Amino acid sequence: MIRINLLPYREARRAQRSQVLGAALIGILLLAAAFYYGIYSIFSARVDTEQAKVDYLQGVTNQLNTQIASIADLRKKRDELLAREGIITDLQAKRDMVVQVFNALAAETPDGVFLTHLQQSGDALTVNGYSQDNDQVAAFMRNIQASKIFTNPQLNIISKSKLGSEDVGQFTLQMTIRKPTAADKSAQTPGKQEVQP
Repeated sequence: MIRINLLPYREARRAQRSQVLGAALIGILLLAAAFYYGIYSIFSARVDTEQAKVDYLQGVTNQLNTQIASIADLRKKRDELLAREGIITDLQAKRDMVVQVFNALAAETPDGVFLTHLQQSGDALTVNGYSQDNDQVAAFMRNIQASKIFTNPQLNIISKSKLGSEDVGQFTLQMTIRKPTAADKSAQTPGKQEVQP
């Protein structure tokens, strides 16, 4: 006997194919979502790692900036201390200069010359005085030129004047105080100052 299938097999095949196609499409979508999520996770982890490196480098940079600022402050303090040390050294070198100037003036002033006024401005020294003769002023200038303390004597004014009943010459003399050299400083031992005869 012949059997005839009257059921719509083509529609059933189509329905079965569309179910398989839908399942395959859902599977592909799930695989694509899993793949995308995996790539996103990998790149997100890399970004987090790089951000951690950037944060670490930023922290190190901030520490270095703080250290650089403290180094700049230390250099400024060092420069201030060196300036103070230079001032103290300069004062130390000049502390006995007044005594040396007066000793040298007393030693270099010839007989017949009387000093009345002394004025110092930096290394320049101006001396006013009286002399019995112009030759004594010239001898005074020669003594100053040969001195270890003074140099460059210049006679500004010499004029006739009366001191009591005597005729004298009144003069104004400028000279320069020599700065002590390293050899002069090494020649002087601590506690013993060089005294001019």
